[in-house]
Amino acid sequence: MISDTLFSSADKTYIRQRMTEIDEAVRGNLQNFTGCPVPLPIAGACYKGIWMEHNQDWLFLADIAPESAWAAVEIFIERQKENGLFPAGVRVTGEAFYRQIQNIWPFARCAFEIAKKLEKGEEELRRIFRAAAAYDRWLGEFRDHKKLGLVEMFCEYDTGHDNSPRVRDGGLPRNVNPDAGTMPDLAILPILAPDLSAMRYQGRVALREIAATLGDDKEAAFWHEQSEVTRSAIRKYLYDPEDDYYYDVDSTGRFRKYRTEHITRLYLNEVVEQEEFDRQYKRYFENPSEFCTPFPFPSVSISDPAFVKELPDNCWGGNTQALTALRASIWLPRYGRADERERLLKKWMRAFIDFNSPLPQELNPFTGAPIGTGVCYMPSLFIFKQAAELILK
Repeated sequence: MISDTLFSSADKTYIRQRMTEIDEAVRGNLQNFTGCPVPLPIAGACYKGIWMEHNQDWLFLADIAPESAWAAVEIFIERQKENGLFPAGVRVTGEAFYRQIQNIWPFARCAFEIAKKLEKGEEELRRIFRAAAAYDRWLGEFRDHKKLGLVEMFCEYDTGHDNSPRVRDGGLPRNVNPDAGTMPDLAILPILAPDLSAMRYQGRVALREIAATLGDDKEAAFWHEQSEVTRSAIRKYLYDPEDDYYYDVDSTGRFRKYRTEHITRLYLNEVVEQEEFDRQYKRYFENPSEFCTPFPFPSVSISDPAFVKELPDNCWGGNTQALTALRASIWLPRYGRADERERLLKKWMRAFIDFNSPLPQELNPFTGAPIGTGVCYMPSLFIFKQAAELILK
């Protein structure tokens, strides 16, 4: 269990004083993109573009700048290739790039949740459905060579786990040229990835829900069946009962046993049932020798030999990542851990206060000190806002 964090009256004054700055920073991360009439959300000051990986940011943004949140959805539909591939991101110049997947929370789910929040109509839902269904077909053609309903990892940036031992082992390239559908010539490929497969699973669940909302029972039944194919395959091929963990599997069928935060992405995408979650959470996320560090959650278990002790800048090999924490604020309550969500957010606020933080991308998992030179990282801004709401209520 994450330990409790206390806040003094001086702390609360500090939080109140920074709230205007935080709101201004969120709006400062809305940038003008060539060819887009509405400002779009960038991930932070050092990211000059919009990334699919950050689509959960758009959901939080919908409460503040709904037009920009919806424009984020639309630009990915507009830049989708004819074969169904979404861009990994779009630069402020309007140029899209397609060299990796980098899609963790599926477009279908993100877009559907924003559409519901903004009360979009049938036409918008059909656009989302067509785009998401086309993307699932692309995954089936280019990233599922064994036709298992899973998704294969080809490169480091596919998962957004920059500089993680998980995605550097075996000589994986950083990205794939000319596009994400071209598999590099490496003996270990294709690698079956649990988090990318979880993304596909939840995308199929969302497609089922959209079809049901549109009154298309036949499509809803089809996507329900497809989602169960993916969930069953994740369990059958990627689960290690000895460790009670899900791992990447290389082309020879060997587990690549890195205990990284990728398992939390199965929780984000609701792949595991409650009983399994409770068991894994207790073993790994309430354990101070695994992921329950003073400032959780490190991107790799601290007892994994691959944990990068130097904690360099932009490293998913150990650093505690704001993106992980923001996603956890979504999945923890779903699994009955609202109290853990509150403690997690307060831990981050403690780090922000103690270091008068510039709202960076990463923290030292042991001290809470900011890592790197990044400022006003969008997930950190939304963590601050959520934590402030809890502390000042």
